Amino acid sequence: MSSKQPLRLILDTDPGIDDALALLLALASPEVSLEGVTTVSGNVPLEDTTRNALALLALAGREDIPVAAGAARPLVGEPLHAPEVHGQHGLGRAELAEPTTGPVGQPAATFLRERIKAAPGAITLVAVGPLTNLALAVRLAPEIAHQVREVVIMGGALRVPGNVTPAAEFNIYADPEAAHIVFHAGWPLRLVSLDTTQQVGLTHAQFAPLCRPESRIGRSIAAMLAHYFEDFAPRAGYERFHLHDPLALAAAIHPELLRWEPVYVDVELSGHQTSGATVAWFRRRSETPPANVLAATAVDVTGFTTFFVERLARLL
Repeated sequence: MSSKQPLRLILDTDPGIDDALALLLALASPEVSLEGVTTVSGNVPLEDTTRNALALLALAGREDIPVAAGAARPLVGEPLHAPEVHGQHGLGRAELAEPTTGPVGQPAATFLRERIKAAPGAITLVAVGPLTNLALAVRLAPEIAHQVREVVIMGGALRVPGNVTPAAEFNIYADPEAAHIVFHAGWPLRLVSLDTTQQVGLTHAQFAPLCRPESRIGRSIAAMLAHYFEDFAPRAGYERFHLHDPLALAAAIHPELLRWEPVYVDVELSGHQTSGATVAWFRRRSETPPANVLAATAVDVTGFTTFFVERLARLL
């Protein structure tokens, strides 16, 4: 991608440690013009995800990027959070300075509608949290599904078990009704699911080049990961930190890092044990509905992890 034509990108996110790393990856990538961040309730409540987004941008010296606060709860039911994974406020043990700027006055759905409509065919939307904001935006203005350049989603579990229930991945399970709306809205979708994100992860030792004590960002990354590796991972039996959201961000920049397959994916809304499951029709039959996503089915693990580490090192 030419440096004269950067990828114009909006990140919809619920920071979250891996969300924070995805945001930093966007800021570290010269191919990307990050034109906004929208926040949603997910890993932690909306108040925390919004504060985290603002604080991370301030940490990187990018307070110029607007942040729009979005949905504080799913379309149906109660909010789902994961403080055991990400820490009480979402960024592990990191204590970032209180941001001096606040979110814009528009809610996220309105912000997304206006930014996409103002630049038809130009905006790539990367969604790495529950899909509530996207569902509200496309209900508000269905035409944006045909005006966005592309939507890249981190979510779902197609051929692998979920990470919240045996059937469902967190982002989809947190708001399955929103995911159902988004998957059927008609926009060009790339889906980066647990099938690929669970293949990309780093051990605590492998993160060392990014945890430089002389760098404010390096110290913050170290503090985020300390919670995961010292508090959560021993109880959960994990040895690596999976780079779920950074992989989705990288897929928007360099889709060639993954293998893609057109697939019809639907979301289970009524199953007592399977709510939020992403049901993928890989075996095509004449009665199978047309594909609605490009699903990532394989990933260049070495290529991606090298890209991730080298890019974030630029910020330190």
